[in-house]
Amino acid sequence: MQHVIYSLFGTNFVIGSHVKDQIRVLEDNLPLEFQQRDLDDLGCGDGKITLRLKKIFQPRNLRGFDVNPNLVKRARKFGIEAQVSDLDSGMPSGELAVMWGVLHHLKDREACIKRIKENYRMAFIREPVKSDLRVDWEMGQPLIREEIESLVNRHLSHARFFYYVNSIFIFYVSPEKS
Repeated sequence: MQHVIYSLFGTNFVIGSHVKDQIRVLEDNLPLEFQQRDLDDLGCGDGKITLRLKKIFQPRNLRGFDVNPNLVKRARKFGIEAQVSDLDSGMPSGELAVMWGVLHHLKDREACIKRIKENYRMAFIREPVKSDLRVDWEMGQPLIREEIESLVNRHLSHARFFYYVNSIFIFYVSPEKS
């Protein structure tokens, strides 16, 4: 069912107030070193969130990648240089990878994080965090706090992160590629 909904509508029918709040929090907390980079939005969907991220990151260049050809076509209508790419089987490379709520949709999160580290100098990842205390409307399979912290600490050991409501914001700069 999730695949059908995503194929038809993407993950953002309407950008809700909780997402707008998260975008505001990102804007207030984005390290300056993440601005004006060549940005790849991994999992750009139809481009609605990508356009909001563009205002915050102010990239020199912006590319979008998504597994769904229909959503890539929609992103292109917003002027985004978008192409079809399955992050479970490969990944582009560049300067800054951005993933807004994508990791929990992938089959092999571990491999994805490893490829981000290998293929990018910097990364920003925003993920929902599963909680037993609320009804979870997120599609995909969000991780609990301990699982996502373990994943980040294993592979992005120099990452900085913080939580806002039920989401984690992860900022990574490779010490080797600085």
